Amino acid sequence: MVADDYREFGTKILTPIAQYFPLNPMGISLLSLVTAFIAGYSFYRADYANTIWLLIGSLMVFLTAILDALDGIVARMRDLSSKRGDLLDHTFDRVADILMLGGIALGPLVDTTIGFAAIIGVLMLSYMGTQAQAVGAGREYAGLLGRADRLVVLVMVPIIQYFLEDYQGWNYMALMCYSFAVICTLSAIYRFTRIWAELE
Repeated sequence: MVADDYREFGTKILTPIAQYFPLNPMGISLLSLVTAFIAGYSFYRADYANTIWLLIGSLMVFLTAILDALDGIVARMRDLSSKRGDLLDHTFDRVADILMLGGIALGPLVDTTIGFAAIIGVLMLSYMGTQAQAVGAGREYAGLLGRADRLVVLVMVPIIQYFLEDYQGWNYMALMCYSFAVICTLSAIYRFTRIWAELE
């Protein structure tokens, strides 16, 4: 929700790029899946002896975020927006979330259980946002750690882990997953209560 406040600013920055970007929205969405896969693979490979993979993963998440914003801008600029495109965009977003967090969950830095708890929290939060739209309550963005916020965190925390891995022995990647699991789940519940009240 916090990062969403800067969506208009991001659109202004990316609009000149969108004007000359060679791919159509479908191509951009597919490319974002590739970068998400590489991010997940990088996080899967990262351990205390090979922390450079954290920086690679962070870079790939950043590119995924840029491409995720770019496909919508290109679609609107070229008058290619459609319900199918919206469906595809949301589907690819969830697949990307699973790829990136799945790599962390299956990697050596984070316990698998908390990693998958983070995935469940993220998916439930995203589901409540789109389900609100499906039942006629409008797209719901309330709560903390919406997708834009999560992408910012997924870019920053691996960098922090890389440079501060020895500081007090903290595992920042694990702390991130705990945060996703708890905060996203609570935000999903909060969204549900808002939707429920609106449908009365």
